Amino acid sequence: MDQLDFVPPSRQGAIKDFHRARLRAGLERILARFTGRSVDLLSYDEVAEQLQIVGRAEQGLRQIPVAAIVGSVGRYNDFSRTFLPRYSSSQDRWVGVKTAVAHISELPAIDVYQIGAAYFVLDGNHRVSIARRDGLDFIDARVTEVRTRVPLAPDDQPDELLIKAEMAAFFRHTQADQRWPEADFRVSAPGQYAHLENHLEVHRYFIEMAENRDLTDEEAAARWYTEAYQPMIQAIREQGILRYFPGRTETDFYVWLARHRALLQHELGLEIKPETIARLAEQVRPLPSRSLYQQILDVIVPDKWQSPQHTDSWSEERLLARYSDHLLADILVPLAASDDAGLAQALLIAQREQAQVLGLATDLADEELGGWFEKQCQTAAAAGHLVQESGDLAATICRRAALIDLIVLDGRFPLERIQSVLQNCARPMLVVPGATAEMARVLLVYEGQSMSQEALFVAAYLGEQWGVALTVLTGSKSMEHAARYLDMHEVKAEFVTGAATAVTIQQTANEHNSDLILLSCNGRRHFKNVITPLLVEGERPLFICP
Repeated sequence: MDQLDFVPPSRQGAIKDFHRARLRAGLERILARFTGRSVDLLSYDEVAEQLQIVGRAEQGLRQIPVAAIVGSVGRYNDFSRTFLPRYSSSQDRWVGVKTAVAHISELPAIDVYQIGAAYFVLDGNHRVSIARRDGLDFIDARVTEVRTRVPLAPDDQPDELLIKAEMAAFFRHTQADQRWPEADFRVSAPGQYAHLENHLEVHRYFIEMAENRDLTDEEAAARWYTEAYQPMIQAIREQGILRYFPGRTETDFYVWLARHRALLQHELGLEIKPETIARLAEQVRPLPSRSLYQQILDVIVPDKWQSPQHTDSWSEERLLARYSDHLLADILVPLAASDDAGLAQALLIAQREQAQVLGLATDLADEELGGWFEKQCQTAAAAGHLVQESGDLAATICRRAALIDLIVLDGRFPLERIQSVLQNCARPMLVVPGATAEMARVLLVYEGQSMSQEALFVAAYLGEQWGVALTVLTGSKSMEHAARYLDMHEVKAEFVTGAATAVTIQQTANEHNSDLILLSCNGRRHFKNVITPLLVEGERPLFICP
């Protein structure tokens, strides 16, 4: 309303205004039962204790928004959140204040504490009530700024206040707000910070066990942030997961992933990296009838042993890692015997890619094989983890395909099972028929953009990151595209024109002294006519892309 049109009411008029205000306060309380939003004023003492005072500063006299006054120092039970009077005992004081001024703009200044963007009345509760009732937008106030660890907003509800209190306690324990001011530690539900602190302590425990020493609180928090929290947040951002979960924060999803990553690791017996679990979470869409944990587990271990079909190819899934990290971060090696050539080749790759090697044994009683695997990994200074699982080995590989980037097989693995895995796992496979290779001179068999794009993707990565000497066997129509793609990645290659038959591939590899053949599998006929002869008659490892 226009303040110039204000007319001081008679006492009788002021009493009527008071009763109308009380009636509205009662209606607000009834509506609150349906909306779930609190209509209670906030207690300054409780808020200050929960959000933790770190300093005060006198700000002097200024005008403040009436709508931003959300609490009181001593009379928070006497008024609603919008400062409507709740009890008849307030009538005399309320009416007396309203009739004492000639103009609403002449209300004496109030005294307030400011926390964040919200204000708490120290003196002048009735003046604020009258100002709200008569539509005054601003009121004069003597302001004392109270700085707390976590700021407060005028529309914060009790749950939000509880969250901020928990955040303040988390900050006090970890000093995270001071150490990493750029990080967004907000959550959307109470109780999340307890999980966050628990994860920090678990991370601390395993470090102390591994390094046989105690960590200070500061060091434990720093190690957790850099080794656990930050990588997971980065993966969440890269995968864009939050677009499927409106109203949730990065830290919300970190807590969820950290908790369910542990469940998945226990379920599968494998260590799962942050970027892997984030990538898996991005592949599902939330369904109200099933938990997201179960949906992710279905991606990894579906009811049928074939891997689910995704719209993105393997190279599209790993595109970001190809430019920002290592392409082959997790390598799965089914173990056949203690002279397994596949493991030896996998360890060579792991040293170059800083990869984790996952050994898979289906003979649960073979303890010697497990000890041999562990010793080989230690000798190669590579991270290794052994999983023992009964059942068909090819089916087991495909059940775990979503977690890995490369399958490495010893050449003794049956051809029909190699074909079955290739058909059902959208992951590259490296088959080692004889001795291991340094992978220094690579022959890429490129049969066209639609058929061999995955192999070209890997060849460009090996050329750029490993510096391999690359030879490309291709048809004349496909050569231009392959040359442009490799030039874009600044990879030099020698091109040979020819048909992609098993005989031509073998001859070209011999002539160029290639120690690895890289190609894509283009169906059953291609496997029978090209890949099978190379596996049976050749001695070089074969890197087969899906």
